[in-house]
Amino acid sequence: MTIADALHKYTSKLKQDGIDEAAGEAKVLLCYALNLNSAQLFSQVDRILTPSEITSFEILVDRRLKREPTAYITGHKEFFGLDIYVDDRVLIPRPETEVLIEEALKFGLAWSERNEKAPLIADIGTGSGAIAISLALNLPASHIYAVDISEKAMEVAAINVERYRLKDNITLIHGNLLEQISGKMALIVANLPYIAEPEASYLQAEIAKHEPGIALKGGVNGTEVIQSLVSQANDKVAAGGAILLEIGAGQEQEITRLIRDCMPGSEIELVKDLSGIARVIKIDMKGSPRL
Repeated sequence: MTIADALHKYTSKLKQDGIDEAAGEAKVLLCYALNLNSAQLFSQVDRILTPSEITSFEILVDRRLKREPTAYITGHKEFFGLDIYVDDRVLIPRPETEVLIEEALKFGLAWSERNEKAPLIADIGTGSGAIAISLALNLPASHIYAVDISEKAMEVAAINVERYRLKDNITLIHGNLLEQISGKMALIVANLPYIAEPEASYLQAEIAKHEPGIALKGGVNGTEVIQSLVSQANDKVAAGGAILLEIGAGQEQEITRLIRDCMPGSEIELVKDLSGIARVIKIDMKGSPRL
């Protein structure tokens, strides 16, 4: 069996089992099995695979057919142009979270220009550390507190911080929301659990069976963890600072109400993702509330 034969055979197998983007997933898994990149793989499409190589690839495909996410199988997830290590101790970073990063970078650069110093940032619910690392690499003078309630998630975040040599820029903190944060932050960013419990039963098997529930489920309405953060945040944000929250589709009205109750003097802005969904709420700690 050649590389081309293997790609054709197992792309069909994945497709028949309902795996989306089967060709791309087969390519990623075969690259991983052979320890090749995409260019190397396609430059060798006529190479005959050894029996052990075929067996290795088949094992990976079988794991995928059991709905284990490819990112967990390979230990890799591309996010904001970075290679982030992930496993089942953490949520897999999603493309929509890049909207949160973009808004945080805009704020961070503006803060630095306005105050002539780099911002102090807290990344709450850091998981793999993908958000904190993206910010640290793009705002190299800033310092970031990366917080998560899960000790297992902290272990994964530590791997990624070490990989990108950011120990001097990122402080990992095991704790619940803002409880372990002292002082005032220029910026708080948070991608917290926002799946409502009734919706959890409709999640894809890849998510429901493999990704950590603590990073997904936000209580009965999906907003309980976000509400807890907002209720703690008033005394944790510097004058002129901001909070950026990733939210679920259709949650903007409820979360805006929560913010207005807890932070009546704040200004609220919605930021949409590429699908036109309100994905990020920016809370500016000055001015009057608006939607």
